[in-house]
Amino acid sequence: MDDRPSTTFKRFRRHVGLTQEALAERSGVSVRTIRGLETGTRRNPQRSSLQLLADAMELSADDRAELMAAVFTGPAKAPERPVPRQLPPPPHRFTGRDRELAELTRAAAAAGSGAVAVSAVGGAGGIGKTWLALHWAHRYADDFPDGQLYANLRGFDPSGTPARPEAVVRGFLEALGVPAASLPLEAEAQYGLFRSLTEGRRLLIVLDNALDTEQLVPLLPGRSACVVLVTSRNRLAGLVATHGATTVGLDVLDTADARRLLTRHVGRARTDREAGAVAELLEHCSGLPLALGIVAARATSNPGFPLRALADELHNTTARLDGFDAGELNANLRAVFSASYGVLDPEARRLFGLLGLVPVPEVGVPAVAGLAGWPAAKAGQVLRVLENAHLVGQPRPGRYRMHDLIGLYATERARADLPAGDRASALDRLADHYVHTAIAADRVLRDRTEVVELGEPAEGSVPESPAGIGAAMAWLADEHDALLAIQAAAAAQGKHARVWWLGQALAIFHWRRGLFAEDLVSSRRALAAAEELGDAEAIAVIARNLGYDLLRLGDRAQATACLERARWINEEHGFTEALAHTYGVLTHLAELGDDHRTAIGYALRSARLFRSIGKASDEANALNAMGWHHAMLGEFESAREYCAKALDMLVRCGDRRYEVCALHSLGYIAKRTGQYAEALRCFRRSIPVYHDIGDQFAEANAQVDIAEVHAAMADPVAAETAWRTALAMFETQNRTEDAQRVLARLNALGRPLAVR
Repeated sequence: MDDRPSTTFKRFRRHVGLTQEALAERSGVSVRTIRGLETGTRRNPQRSSLQLLADAMELSADDRAELMAAVFTGPAKAPERPVPRQLPPPPHRFTGRDRELAELTRAAAAAGSGAVAVSAVGGAGGIGKTWLALHWAHRYADDFPDGQLYANLRGFDPSGTPARPEAVVRGFLEALGVPAASLPLEAEAQYGLFRSLTEGRRLLIVLDNALDTEQLVPLLPGRSACVVLVTSRNRLAGLVATHGATTVGLDVLDTADARRLLTRHVGRARTDREAGAVAELLEHCSGLPLALGIVAARATSNPGFPLRALADELHNTTARLDGFDAGELNANLRAVFSASYGVLDPEARRLFGLLGLVPVPEVGVPAVAGLAGWPAAKAGQVLRVLENAHLVGQPRPGRYRMHDLIGLYATERARADLPAGDRASALDRLADHYVHTAIAADRVLRDRTEVVELGEPAEGSVPESPAGIGAAMAWLADEHDALLAIQAAAAAQGKHARVWWLGQALAIFHWRRGLFAEDLVSSRRALAAAEELGDAEAIAVIARNLGYDLLRLGDRAQATACLERARWINEEHGFTEALAHTYGVLTHLAELGDDHRTAIGYALRSARLFRSIGKASDEANALNAMGWHHAMLGEFESAREYCAKALDMLVRCGDRRYEVCALHSLGYIAKRTGQYAEALRCFRRSIPVYHDIGDQFAEANAQVDIAEVHAAMADPVAAETAWRTALAMFETQNRTEDAQRVLARLNALGRPLAVR
């Protein structure tokens, strides 16, 4: 029998029918180690690795003895040099992070040929950087036959000051066999000796919890096949720039991995029994591994307590961080965040606290500048400091957000460190930034605004000025969630003027995006605020908006009540322009009841009122409405006359917003009278205009019009193309009923689909 170690090992593996990869997966020993044993290149395997492999192959006692004898036969030799094994124990119940582990493995493969592979794992405190590093290090420890070095650099340690590099390198030198009495006295000489001793060795060096690049550089080996694994709450840009480090960023765990981690700690029976409480705990932890670990520690220390009690304790946001404390500094979320906060400069601390106060989920640099009362350039600079410390994230260019639990800590710091007056002034500046910019965007969209007496923004707030319809729509889309949050906060604080201003500023954007349910919420807040102010003009404007929302959502009775209220107020107070716009909305209400004669009467009154105050563009839009309703009655000659006149006036006015309405009417008239080429010309001419003004709602409708004309012309291929375009837009806009109607037409063409 061939008793060479490589032959013996391969014989056992083949006997159990496992590939090298399958054996690696079953045993936890790397494929590289297994391959080295079989080729004879791995001559000094760890005994623990052989035991894991024997367990995985389920070898008998005799077979185990044969394998061990074959591998470890030969005269015992004293090691020529110490092999350090300094890694702390691997993390218990490690979960997820497959992508990040693979990134570390790819980076480590670059070591060799005199090149040191450096990987920097970055992320916020409590995100699991050390757990990831140690899990990977233990998984691949056998790939480093010359040993593993480890040091906690205490860069963000709540219990002490950062470790000095000279102290760390002395520990490494002693672990590598240098007697303490032989150590050079000068730190630089010690660093040089460390580089000399690592020359030609394959070591894994884990530098945990680093403060900055300056702390790390003296601890890097020179030319060798070593792998250096660094963790830090800072981004360590210098390490990347000067030493080619590979960065691996950690984010929160997704819901599935977070649930899996909690279940592994407290047991499946317990989590299955209290599924509702578990869902709340996961929400409160927001995917932060340390938070999950603390919750698990508290739950397992009281196995008889229901998880519901812990979930209820964490429900109160103002005291939630109190619940994330398992009794030790490294299991106290507030202490972990405090270590990051403590190393910030005063300006970064101030901005960190202010960001904890904002009621919006995500902010841009101009809004942060207003919050802090700084120029935008300075706000961007300090935001980068916080981002480098992983205290804020940048999910999109120029957009910043905080993790929920970090945000709670930031709120605490603001209330503890910033005077109440400073906090109030900052929030006023932030609100004015959003309100004034929203009004500026609304003016661009409608060429007017019905908001009056806006006044100057708070000192230090510099609102933006969107240039053009595209920029205005883009800004409102980016800030939509923020604007609704600012409006809700203003309502809670009794800042009634801000509430109704924002309600009016959002209306056109909502309508062009088909967000009628969202506008209903915003307009109801705005109406309540206008009523608190006793502002008749504001009440009339918002009641009209609310009526239009209700009309679009199919609530005709409530829409009628709102619109009649708006009409009465406008007539009572002589608000001519507002009354004319109200009659315009009343035409839609009459159309909803198929009462087109009444709609024509409303449109005529609207046109006359606009003419009386010199509003030619609005008058033309009212004339187009008259034409539309004549078309609904089948009176196509009158319809074409009114709509053509309206289009001519609008082209001369240069008002593209209403021009597309006239084009749509003329296209419909042409379609109904069999003039299909003219209908296509009108509908196609409207598409780029809808696109330019950001009216996605009407653009989708125009695609349906185009499809119907192609169908009437017996061109099913072109009809299908247009219907599919419309379907995609309806699905994006969550217009389920419209999507179903398009699907029915596609199915009729023999192109069956389903709503996504």
